[in-house]
Amino acid sequence: MAQISIDRAKCEKCGEKVATIGIVTNIILVIMKLVVGVTSGSKACLADGLHSTSNIVTAFAIIVSQKFTKKAKSDEFPFGFGKIEFVAAGFTSLFIIAAAIMIISTSIDHLMQEPVAPPHLSALLAAVISILANEILFRYMRCVGTRLKSQTMMANAWANRADAFSSLAVIIGVIGSKLGFHHLDPICAIIVVAIIIKVCVSILIESIKSLMDSSVNHLYGDEITDIVSKIEGVQGIAELKTRHIGQKIWAELDIFVDYDCTIQQGEDIAKKVRIILVQQVRDLERVMVHFRPLED
Repeated sequence: MAQISIDRAKCEKCGEKVATIGIVTNIILVIMKLVVGVTSGSKACLADGLHSTSNIVTAFAIIVSQKFTKKAKSDEFPFGFGKIEFVAAGFTSLFIIAAAIMIISTSIDHLMQEPVAPPHLSALLAAVISILANEILFRYMRCVGTRLKSQTMMANAWANRADAFSSLAVIIGVIGSKLGFHHLDPICAIIVVAIIIKVCVSILIESIKSLMDSSVNHLYGDEITDIVSKIEGVQGIAELKTRHIGQKIWAELDIFVDYDCTIQQGEDIAKKVRIILVQQVRDLERVMVHFRPLED
Protein backbone atom coordinates (compact mmCIF):
# COMPACT_ATOMS: atom_id res chain seq x y z
CA MET A 1 0.00 0.00 0.00
CA ALA A 2 2.90 2.32 0.84
CA GLN A 3 4.53 1.54 -2.53
CA ILE A 4 1.30 2.47 -4.34
CA SER A 5 1.19 5.77 -2.44
CA ILE A 6 4.83 6.54 -3.38
CA ASP A 7 4.20 5.72 -7.07
CA ARG A 8 1.09 7.91 -7.02
CA ALA A 9 3.09 10.81 -5.53
CA LYS A 10 5.71 10.43 -8.29
CA CYS A 11 3.00 10.45 -10.95
CA GLU A 12 1.44 13.57 -9.42
CA LYS A 13 4.80 15.36 -9.63
CA CYS A 14 5.21 14.26 -13.26
CA GLY A 15 1.68 15.50 -13.98
CA GLU A 16 2.57 18.97 -12.66
CA LYS A 17 5.56 19.37 -14.99
CA VAL A 18 4.50 17.32 -18.04
CA ALA A 19 2.89 20.32 -19.81
CA THR A 20 5.94 22.55 -19.23
CA ILE A 21 8.27 19.84 -20.58
CA GLY A 22 6.03 19.47 -23.64
CA ILE A 23 5.95 23.21 -24.32
CA VAL A 24 9.73 23.73 -23.91
CA THR A 25 10.55 20.72 -26.10
CA ASN A 26 8.14 21.74 -28.84
CA ILE A 27 9.28 25.38 -28.82
CA ILE A 28 12.84 24.15 -29.43
CA LEU A 29 11.58 21.86 -32.21
CA VAL A 30 9.53 24.67 -33.80
CA ILE A 31 12.52 27.05 -33.88
CA MET A 32 14.79 24.31 -35.26
CA LYS A 33 12.33 23.27 -37.98
CA LEU A 34 11.53 26.83 -39.09
CA VAL A 35 15.21 27.83 -39.27
CA VAL A 36 16.19 24.61 -41.06
CA GLY A 37 13.13 24.83 -43.30
CA VAL A 38 14.09 28.32 -44.48
CA THR A 39 17.83 27.66 -44.84
CA SER A 40 17.43 24.21 -46.47
CA GLY A 41 14.55 25.19 -48.73
CA SER A 42 12.32 22.37 -47.46
CA LYS A 43 8.62 23.27 -47.51
CA ALA A 44 7.80 20.02 -45.73
CA CYS A 45 10.12 20.98 -42.86
CA LEU A 46 8.36 24.36 -42.54
CA ALA A 47 5.00 22.59 -42.42
CA ASP A 48 6.36 20.19 -39.82
CA GLY A 49 7.37 23.19 -37.69
CA LEU A 50 3.78 24.41 -37.82
CA HIS A 51 2.63 20.94 -36.73
CA SER A 52 4.85 21.17 -33.65
CA THR A 53 3.10 24.46 -32.89
CA SER A 54 -0.21 22.57 -32.60
CA ASN A 55 1.40 20.41 -29.88
CA ILE A 56 2.21 23.58 -27.96
CA VAL A 57 -1.51 24.41 -28.08
CA THR A 58 -2.52 21.23 -26.29
CA ALA A 59 0.29 21.57 -23.72
CA PHE A 60 -0.54 25.25 -23.18
CA ALA A 61 -4.18 24.29 -22.60
CA ILE A 62 -3.09 22.06 -19.69
CA ILE A 63 -1.14 24.91 -18.05
CA VAL A 64 -3.97 27.41 -18.58
CA SER A 65 -6.41 24.98 -17.03
CA GLN A 66 -4.14 24.34 -14.04
CA LYS A 67 -3.70 28.09 -13.43
CA PHE A 68 -7.32 29.17 -13.79
CA THR A 69 -8.95 26.24 -12.03
CA LYS A 70 -6.99 27.20 -8.90
CA LYS A 71 -8.64 30.64 -8.87
CA ALA A 72 -11.41 31.04 -6.35
CA LYS A 73 -14.96 31.08 -7.65
CA SER A 74 -16.69 34.46 -7.64
CA ASP A 75 -20.23 35.81 -7.72
CA GLU A 76 -19.77 36.56 -11.43
CA PHE A 77 -18.26 33.12 -12.16
CA PRO A 78 -19.89 30.78 -9.62
CA PHE A 79 -18.80 27.67 -11.57
CA GLY A 80 -15.13 28.65 -11.74
CA PHE A 81 -12.82 29.33 -14.69
CA GLY A 82 -12.13 25.82 -16.01
CA LYS A 83 -13.65 26.41 -19.45
CA ILE A 84 -11.05 29.04 -20.34
CA GLU A 85 -8.95 26.05 -21.52
CA PHE A 86 -11.40 25.37 -24.36
CA VAL A 87 -11.62 29.04 -25.37
CA ALA A 88 -7.80 29.30 -25.60
CA ALA A 89 -7.48 26.02 -27.49
CA GLY A 90 -10.24 26.98 -29.92
CA PHE A 91 -8.83 30.40 -30.86
CA THR A 92 -5.28 29.09 -31.19
CA SER A 93 -6.48 26.23 -33.41
CA LEU A 94 -8.13 28.75 -35.74
CA PHE A 95 -4.85 30.69 -35.95
CA ILE A 96 -2.87 27.53 -36.80
CA ILE A 97 -5.45 26.48 -39.43
CA ALA A 98 -5.09 29.91 -41.09
CA ALA A 99 -1.28 29.54 -41.18
CA ALA A 100 -1.64 25.99 -42.52
CA ILE A 101 -3.81 27.21 -45.42
CA MET A 102 -1.08 29.73 -46.30
CA ILE A 103 1.53 26.93 -46.44
CA ILE A 104 -0.77 24.87 -48.68
CA SER A 105 -1.08 27.86 -51.03
CA THR A 106 2.72 28.30 -51.13
CA SER A 107 3.30 24.57 -51.71
CA ILE A 108 0.80 24.47 -54.59
CA ASP A 109 2.53 27.52 -56.09
CA HIS A 110 5.87 25.66 -55.98
CA LEU A 111 4.29 22.64 -57.66
CA MET A 112 3.23 24.86 -60.55
CA GLN A 113 6.75 26.24 -61.03
CA GLU A 114 9.84 24.69 -62.54
CA PRO A 115 11.71 22.27 -60.23
CA VAL A 116 14.30 23.89 -57.98
CA ALA A 117 17.31 22.46 -56.19
CA PRO A 118 16.42 19.70 -53.70
CA PRO A 119 16.37 20.61 -49.99
CA HIS A 120 19.61 20.44 -48.03
CA LEU A 121 20.24 17.32 -45.95
CA SER A 122 19.97 19.43 -42.78
CA ALA A 123 16.19 19.05 -43.16
CA LEU A 124 16.67 15.27 -42.96
CA LEU A 125 18.67 15.61 -39.72
CA ALA A 126 16.04 17.93 -38.22
CA ALA A 127 13.32 15.39 -39.05
CA VAL A 128 15.23 12.55 -37.37
CA ILE A 129 15.75 14.65 -34.22
CA SER A 130 12.05 15.53 -34.24
CA ILE A 131 10.99 11.87 -34.48
CA LEU A 132 13.21 10.87 -31.56
CA ALA A 133 12.11 13.79 -29.38
CA ASN A 134 8.41 13.29 -30.10
CA GLU A 135 8.55 9.54 -29.49
CA ILE A 136 10.18 10.14 -26.08
CA LEU A 137 7.52 12.78 -25.27
CA PHE A 138 4.76 10.41 -26.38
CA ARG A 139 5.92 7.59 -24.13
CA TYR A 140 6.42 9.94 -21.16
CA MET A 141 3.04 11.66 -21.52
CA ARG A 142 1.22 8.40 -22.18
CA CYS A 143 2.69 6.94 -18.97
CA VAL A 144 1.62 9.97 -16.89
CA GLY A 145 -1.78 10.22 -18.57
CA THR A 146 -2.50 6.52 -18.06
CA ARG A 147 -1.43 6.49 -14.40
CA LEU A 148 -3.37 9.68 -13.56
CA LYS A 149 -6.31 8.87 -15.88
CA SER A 150 -6.06 12.29 -17.54
CA GLN A 151 -7.75 12.50 -20.94
CA THR A 152 -6.09 15.86 -21.70
CA MET A 153 -2.61 14.44 -21.15
CA MET A 154 -3.43 11.39 -23.28
CA ALA A 155 -4.59 13.69 -26.10
CA ASN A 156 -1.34 15.63 -25.79
CA ALA A 157 0.65 12.39 -25.94
CA TRP A 158 -1.00 11.28 -29.19
CA ALA A 159 -0.53 14.76 -30.67
CA ASN A 160 3.23 14.26 -30.26
CA ARG A 161 3.00 10.81 -31.84
CA ALA A 162 1.25 12.42 -34.85
CA ASP A 163 4.09 14.96 -35.07
CA ALA A 164 6.56 12.09 -35.36
CA PHE A 165 4.66 10.79 -38.40
CA SER A 166 4.68 14.24 -40.04
CA SER A 167 8.47 14.36 -39.56
CA LEU A 168 8.62 11.02 -41.38
CA ALA A 169 6.93 12.76 -44.34
CA VAL A 170 9.76 15.32 -44.30
CA ILE A 171 12.33 12.50 -44.59
CA ILE A 172 10.43 11.03 -47.54
CA GLY A 173 10.24 14.45 -49.21
CA VAL A 174 13.96 15.21 -48.82
CA ILE A 175 15.15 11.79 -49.96
CA GLY A 176 12.71 11.81 -52.87
CA SER A 177 13.95 15.23 -53.99
CA LYS A 178 17.56 14.04 -53.82
CA LEU A 179 16.61 11.08 -56.03
CA GLY A 180 15.16 13.39 -58.66
CA PHE A 181 11.53 13.63 -57.57
CA HIS A 182 11.75 17.40 -57.15
CA HIS A 183 8.05 17.96 -56.50
CA LEU A 184 7.93 15.41 -53.68
CA ASP A 185 8.94 17.96 -51.00
CA PRO A 186 6.01 20.36 -51.59
CA ILE A 187 3.68 17.36 -51.95
CA CYS A 188 4.84 16.07 -48.55
CA ALA A 189 4.35 19.61 -47.18
CA ILE A 190 0.71 19.50 -48.30
CA ILE A 191 0.29 16.08 -46.66
CA VAL A 192 1.78 17.36 -43.39
CA VAL A 193 -0.45 20.44 -43.46
CA ALA A 194 -3.48 18.23 -44.07
CA ILE A 195 -2.55 16.34 -40.87
CA ILE A 196 -2.21 19.66 -39.02
CA ILE A 197 -5.63 20.85 -40.15
CA LYS A 198 -7.19 17.53 -39.12
CA VAL A 199 -5.62 17.77 -35.62
CA CYS A 200 -6.62 21.42 -35.19
CA VAL A 201 -10.17 20.85 -36.41
CA SER A 202 -10.47 18.01 -33.91
CA ILE A 203 -9.24 20.30 -31.10
CA LEU A 204 -11.66 23.03 -32.24
CA ILE A 205 -14.63 20.64 -32.37
CA GLU A 206 -13.83 19.21 -28.93
CA SER A 207 -13.47 22.75 -27.53
CA ILE A 208 -16.86 23.76 -28.89
CA LYS A 209 -18.48 20.56 -27.62
CA SER A 210 -17.00 21.10 -24.16
CA LEU A 211 -18.20 24.72 -24.08
CA MET A 212 -21.67 23.42 -24.92
CA ASP A 213 -21.47 20.90 -22.03
CA SER A 214 -21.44 17.80 -24.22
CA SER A 215 -21.56 14.50 -22.38
CA VAL A 216 -18.36 12.62 -21.53
CA ASN A 217 -20.21 9.46 -20.49
CA HIS A 218 -18.30 7.60 -23.19
CA LEU A 219 -15.08 8.33 -21.27
CA TYR A 220 -16.19 8.06 -17.65
CA GLY A 221 -19.61 6.41 -17.69
CA ASP A 222 -18.43 2.81 -17.32
CA GLU A 223 -15.99 3.68 -14.52
CA ILE A 224 -18.59 5.66 -12.54
CA THR A 225 -21.29 3.02 -13.06
CA ASP A 226 -18.95 0.23 -11.94
CA ILE A 227 -17.98 2.09 -8.75
CA VAL A 228 -21.54 3.14 -7.82
CA SER A 229 -23.02 -0.31 -8.44
CA LYS A 230 -20.73 -1.79 -5.76
CA ILE A 231 -21.75 0.70 -3.04
CA GLU A 232 -23.97 -0.77 -0.35
CA GLY A 233 -27.54 0.53 -0.49
CA VAL A 234 -27.49 1.48 -4.20
CA GLN A 235 -30.09 -0.52 -6.14
CA GLY A 236 -29.13 0.89 -9.54
CA ILE A 237 -28.54 4.08 -11.55
CA ALA A 238 -31.49 5.85 -13.13
CA GLU A 239 -29.55 8.57 -14.98
CA LEU A 240 -25.97 9.78 -15.33
CA LYS A 241 -24.90 13.16 -16.72
CA THR A 242 -21.27 14.25 -17.09
CA ARG A 243 -19.52 17.28 -18.57
CA HIS A 244 -16.08 18.83 -18.83
CA ILE A 245 -15.11 21.84 -16.72
CA GLY A 246 -11.54 22.44 -17.85
CA GLN A 247 -9.50 19.35 -17.02
CA LYS A 248 -12.04 18.30 -14.41
CA ILE A 249 -15.33 16.45 -14.73
CA TRP A 250 -18.63 17.34 -13.10
CA ALA A 251 -21.26 14.67 -12.76
CA GLU A 252 -24.91 14.44 -11.80
CA LEU A 253 -26.60 11.11 -11.23
CA ASP A 254 -29.87 9.69 -9.98
CA ILE A 255 -29.59 6.47 -8.00
CA PHE A 256 -32.23 3.97 -6.92
CA VAL A 257 -32.49 3.05 -3.24
CA ASP A 258 -34.71 0.55 -1.49
CA TYR A 259 -38.38 1.52 -1.48
CA ASP A 260 -38.54 1.26 2.31
CA CYS A 261 -35.58 3.64 2.86
CA THR A 262 -36.25 6.74 4.92
CA ILE A 263 -35.22 10.15 3.59
CA GLN A 264 -32.31 10.22 6.04
CA GLN A 265 -31.11 6.79 4.89
CA GLY A 266 -31.35 7.90 1.27
CA GLU A 267 -29.33 11.03 2.06
CA ASP A 268 -26.67 8.93 3.80
CA ILE A 269 -26.36 6.62 0.78
CA ALA A 270 -26.15 9.60 -1.62
CA LYS A 271 -23.46 11.20 0.57
CA LYS A 272 -21.47 7.95 0.55
CA VAL A 273 -21.72 7.80 -3.26
CA ARG A 274 -20.42 11.39 -3.57
CA ILE A 275 -17.45 10.77 -1.28
CA ILE A 276 -16.42 7.50 -2.92
CA LEU A 277 -16.70 8.84 -6.47
CA VAL A 278 -14.58 11.93 -5.75
CA GLN A 279 -11.98 9.71 -4.06
CA GLN A 280 -11.77 7.08 -6.80
CA VAL A 281 -12.33 9.02 -10.04
CA ARG A 282 -9.34 11.34 -10.28
CA ASP A 283 -10.76 13.78 -12.83
CA LEU A 284 -14.06 14.12 -10.97
CA GLU A 285 -14.19 17.46 -9.17
CA ARG A 286 -17.87 17.77 -8.25
CA VAL A 287 -20.75 15.30 -8.20
CA MET A 288 -24.40 15.80 -7.38
CA VAL A 289 -26.36 12.71 -6.33
CA HIS A 290 -30.16 12.42 -6.21
CA PHE A 291 -31.97 9.35 -4.95
CA ARG A 292 -35.34 7.89 -5.71
CA PRO A 293 -37.12 4.76 -4.39
CA LEU A 294 -36.97 1.61 -6.47
CA GLU A 295 -40.53 0.40 -6.83
CA ASP A 296 -41.36 -3.27 -7.34
